[in-house]
Amino acid sequence: MVPRASSDGDLVFGKILVAVDGSPITRNVLAAAADLTRHYGSELHCIYIIETGWSEGDTAREPGIPELEEESRTMLKDFETEIARMGVQAIMHLKRGQPGESILAAAGDIGADLIVIGSVGKSQISRMLSGSVSTHVVSHSPVATLVIRP
Repeated sequence: MVPRASSDGDLVFGKILVAVDGSPITRNVLAAAADLTRHYGSELHCIYIIETGWSEGDTAREPGIPELEEESRTMLKDFETEIARMGVQAIMHLKRGQPGESILAAAGDIGADLIVIGSVGKSQISRMLSGSVSTHVVSHSPVATLVIRP
């Protein structure tokens, strides 16, 4: 989906998906998404991904999933409160999966015109070992993507 243009030629982002992870940059990512939402009168969606699929047959982490889900729901509630303080309402989404793919799937599901995501500034070695979610999203997203850097 391509952002539509208004009558004066400006881009209009009707639906914005903001991906949050609880890292220190999350507050800046939320602030940017809230500003854009107010500016465009957009519908804001906020997504947090519980990363799964660490390895085939990795059942050692399964017992901790309910606790992780509860922590994630609490974090999303905190983000919802923070966004509300910025004068914006958001629809909150909690998903399980590989973060980059899950963000892209959610953007497609809601018909997002823009994805806002943070870049946590991993080292080159760390990116080589675990990959970069923001790089994956930018590389594969069919819609505009705004990356907020620290």
